[in-house]
Amino acid sequence: MKNETRKINASKYLTAFSCTLLAGFSLLLSFNAYAVAQLMVTPTRVVFEGNERTKQINLINNGSDTGRFKISFVRKNMTSEGGMKLVDENEPGLYSDEMIRFSPRLVTLEPGQSQTVRLMLRKKRGMADGEYRSHMMFQSLPDPAASDVSNLTSENPDALSIKLVPIIGISIPVIVRQGELSADVSLSGFEIKQSNTVEAQSVLSLQIDRKGNKSTYGDFRVYFTPKGGVPIVIGQLNGVAVYTSLDSRSVEIKLQTPPDVNLSNGELHVTYLVPGKDETTDVIAESKLAVP
Repeated sequence: MKNETRKINASKYLTAFSCTLLAGFSLLLSFNAYAVAQLMVTPTRVVFEGNERTKQINLINNGSDTGRFKISFVRKNMTSEGGMKLVDENEPGLYSDEMIRFSPRLVTLEPGQSQTVRLMLRKKRGMADGEYRSHMMFQSLPDPAASDVSNLTSENPDALSIKLVPIIGISIPVIVRQGELSADVSLSGFEIKQSNTVEAQSVLSLQIDRKGNKSTYGDFRVYFTPKGGVPIVIGQLNGVAVYTSLDSRSVEIKLQTPPDVNLSNGELHVTYLVPGKDETTDVIAESKLAVP
């Protein structure tokens, strides 16, 4: 953890398919539970550490219709902007899906019904130290009748019929940690600028720099202290990860400043915390920024 004091340049403040019957979409949300379409998934990440061998994930259909969901593993890497992309086939890396069994793989849930997905870890002999990660995907499957080709062409069998049925999915990381792991995290590249929105809200842009063989995951809090005043929270962002496939990633935090407070002649205190903790316990990284 590094605690640094920097000065922000004031000028930076306010200047600053193909045709197919089925089309797939993947959504990733940063909440304590992921919810998409009818499905709510909790927890939002699974981490095996030490002697842990079993975990479970809870699914709830919070919609008004019966839903069918397919469960599978996919391999993804994080981009420098914090997005996720599928890795190329046979791309080398440390993946957890090769050592995790899970059940069930297909579930049908009536409205309000829940289902537990059980995961069992079987480590390989002679595993190298490191952090192994794959992503468990939960895909909402269409009603079989909606994708029945005979139904689509029944009205006019001579016409070309194309019906797009969205397959919506969410994924959560499943991480296996082996051996002695560590991460050194620091914050850099601070800049306050205007967001590209109608409200022109200010955002704090920064970079998370990570070294080591362990990922990091935490919540951001941004405090502003006017000269001679008391700290106030002006920004927060939860569930921010930097995986081992990256050395750094960018983050933007929306700032909400009270109407009677100007972001000048004071100090910003940016903290990156272990989720559920505060500045007196588990700080991953922090930095204090002088504001002219």
